[in-house]
Amino acid sequence: MSTPEPTDEPFQQRTRAMTHALREWDPDAEVQFESASGRLAILTTLSPERVREILSIVGEQVEDVPQEARRGGCGCGGCGCSG
Repeated sequence: MSTPEPTDEPFQQRTRAMTHALREWDPDAEVQFESASGRLAILTTLSPERVREILSIVGEQVEDVPQEARRGGCGCGGCGCSG
């Protein structure tokens, strides 16, 4: 199975659904496609456990990114940085 393209309508619908679900709890939450890694980045102040819980309700599975693969230093509270 190939990786979805960020311009595919089903991919965009899923991204919007995830963003909408997260914004119920964090109005500033963002779900972004990172082309360099081919992954979605979830930017939120919610805990990883809460993100998994919320997204499971809309049928999505969340996979944690290993610490060494995370970008850091942005201070958003959602990417594993210490800011």
